[in-house]
Amino acid sequence: MVDDANTAGDKRREAQLRRAAAEMGLALRKSRTRDKDRMDYGCYRIVDRRSGCPVAGTYPYVYSLSLDGVAEALELLLENPPEMGRMSDGTPKHGCAGAADLSWGR
Repeated sequence: MVDDANTAGDKRREAQLRRAAAEMGLALRKSRTRDKDRMDYGCYRIVDRRSGCPVAGTYPYVYSLSLDGVAEALELLLENPPEMGRMSDGTPKHGCAGAADLSWGR
């Protein structure tokens, strides 16, 4: 029963964080891996909705944020919106998440 309560709480929190990200023009993506032994199992990343470019949660692996990390990242992104690096043709530069991911690890 305790696991059910934690799961329901996590789902509510995830939904709240998804809404908060959407209000900022961002999207919360969850790793689709089903193998519990993989490092990105149950992890998230934040991407720009228009460009699809990752904003946070890509270091040290593609999906690396816990729900706590997502909440902290969104809070910091609200204070300091990311500047998306663009090439001359308008495409996002490689690694536009920058070094910000280091502070939001799991």
